Amino acid sequence: MSEEYRALNRELGNFGLEPPKIYKNSERSSLSGDSEFSDLPSFSKRGERETRDRRPQPSERRAPQSRKTSPSKKKDKRKISKLRRNIIFYSALTVAITAIVVVLSLTVLFKIHNINVKGNVVYSSKEVLAVLPIQQEENLFLINKEKAAEKLEENLPYIYSVEIERKLPSTVVVKITETLQVYYVVNEDKSYAYLDDTFKVLEPHGSAIPEGSIEIKKAKLKNAVSGKTAEFEKDKTVDNLKKLAGMIKELELDKITAIYSEDINNNYMVYDKRITYKLGTVDDLERKIYAALTATEKLNETNPNAKGEMTATNDKQVYFTEK
Repeated sequence: MSEEYRALNRELGNFGLEPPKIYKNSERSSLSGDSEFSDLPSFSKRGERETRDRRPQPSERRAPQSRKTSPSKKKDKRKISKLRRNIIFYSALTVAITAIVVVLSLTVLFKIHNINVKGNVVYSSKEVLAVLPIQQEENLFLINKEKAAEKLEENLPYIYSVEIERKLPSTVVVKITETLQVYYVVNEDKSYAYLDDTFKVLEPHGSAIPEGSIEIKKAKLKNAVSGKTAEFEKDKTVDNLKKLAGMIKELELDKITAIYSEDINNNYMVYDKRITYKLGTVDDLERKIYAALTATEKLNETNPNAKGEMTATNDKQVYFTEK
């Protein structure tokens, strides 16, 4: 023991006190939990307090740094950007190519070199081509098919309908359907106005009755211009007449020789120039006509030359009155 500690012990001994013990760090830490030492600040607690005091205040803390984009996301963005550029490029290229093709088609390519006419009998191909508003060297796609058909039907009245087709690279085909059924009206001057089943005027003043034609009886024309629809003095009966004509076409009735209409309730067909079908209104025309034809067949079995009136205003009750 050093001289210092000896002198200290001697002084303490005079008061009956023990000299203070010097503890190692390990022993000090084991005693820190005892109650008599709990009030004394330990070195470890002091260190924690000092550390706590040294922590930066909220105002002194650094703002969090922004998150950096991962390499995979950057790669995806580049792919999307490239895809958009490709879409824009190829769309523009497609539009440009389409425009070039259209311009070439309308200026250089697809010029008409051949015009073929089919189905014509009444008119020659030369007559049809003389009226047709389509010429060679025109562009195949610039022709107006509807107007061309209308012009043919109006200027060549026996043409019932026209279908015009384009055939690549340079051909136009004109398909003609001519009038199959001719109706006629006796004019005051004893000439004959020929009509088709839509009542378009074929000829306003014919000199003879066409073979196989059907007379429109008890009718007078107010106006008849070739290629135009005929105008009747009794315009209220025109719709009835057209329905009768339409039924003749639909049912392909080849024995009907005349039709006429007195008013909405009195409409007639004449069979084989000898039996008049009294049909009443134009309602249920098909059933009434079939009933009348069935009765006529039975009548022809017993009297093939019978003349008179077959009343079929009701398809369920048909009777014949001989004249």
